[in-house]
Amino acid sequence: MKILSPLIIFLLIGCGYKPTTYYTTPVLGDKIATEVEIDIKNPTDSIYLSDALNESIVNIFNSKIDNNSLSKIKLKVLSISFEILDYDKNGYPILYRAKTDVKGYITDKRGVINIYRGVGSYDFSITANSILDDETKHSAIKEAFIQALQIIEFKIANKGMENDNKSN
Repeated sequence: MKILSPLIIFLLIGCGYKPTTYYTTPVLGDKIATEVEIDIKNPTDSIYLSDALNESIVNIFNSKIDNNSLSKIKLKVLSISFEILDYDKNGYPILYRAKTDVKGYITDKRGVINIYRGVGSYDFSITANSILDDETKHSAIKEAFIQALQIIEFKIANKGMENDNKSN
């Protein structure tokens, strides 16, 4: 496997692979302000979205959170739902999917606002005859939020790629 890793890296570099941060950084910069609109019907999950956003700024966008930055990501929860995917032999649900729909108002470093939507899902199982508890639900919702934020990141990177192509 050690031989394979450098080979994969060489192939990715050789074919012109660039990480999404290569394209998002020129659009947003390396410091981003964050805001999450609190959902009055479900304020707890808005807090999980805020946590997911802050993790994404650091881990996905490779940036720092700075509430004085011109670049800003403001998020609003459009919907959260759960669906049962599978049952055990006794008819009890054992596999679920958490689905989230998030709208992002993205202000780039020039002050231009773009609106993107991200839909995320996360599949998880519980043991037979157990109850789906709040901690498990919130954890699944947070994972679905992270996936929705990755979709928004890809859309921002696409905007950065378009700008990169125009400048070449």
